[in-house]
Amino acid sequence: MNYSSKKDYEKLRYDLKKYQKWPSDYIFKFIILNELNKIEDLLSKFDLKKCRVSKKESSNKKYISITIIKHMKNPDEVINKYIDVSKIDGIISL
Repeated sequence: MNYSSKKDYEKLRYDLKKYQKWPSDYIFKFIILNELNKIEDLLSKFDLKKCRVSKKESSNKKYISITIIKHMKNPDEVINKYIDVSKIDGIISL
């Protein structure tokens, strides 16, 4: 799901508060063009020493799926991360 409006983030905040206990590990999933600068830009948004990261290329190697598991304090921290990552051109947040 790409979060593009304030309403989207409000729904996400509500769902995270209702269905998840905090603090908690949170799974971020992204799809992005398989270009080094885009991948580095995404990964630079996270403290990788405190994350688990996995990557999988698409069959034609044009895109890459990146999963990042990070311990988050609360729903607002998750939403702030999505807002920060959304500045990367062409990123899809799942």
